[in-house]
Amino acid sequence: MTPLYSVGTWDTCEQRYTPQIGAGPWCNLTLAQLRRVLKRLRSMGYEAWRVGNSFIGHDSDPSVLVERTDGETEAKIMERWKR
Repeated sequence: MTPLYSVGTWDTCEQRYTPQIGAGPWCNLTLAQLRRVLKRLRSMGYEAWRVGNSFIGHDSDPSVLVERTDGETEAKIMERWKR
């Protein structure tokens, strides 16, 4: 089975992660799709690097959440993001 990922950004009004409008698809993405979405997020001003490493100058961006979801429903993912 191919791993699938979902990506969201922190919404300060809702106080939870939500899909970022304009970044493209967000749910159950292949690795190639995830890379494209992260690239779009970086063009929107997020520090959304696939690898966070202070040695190479890229720290993790806490406002961007990427998690492996492997086909979970959108509703289940959104419910978990209400943390």
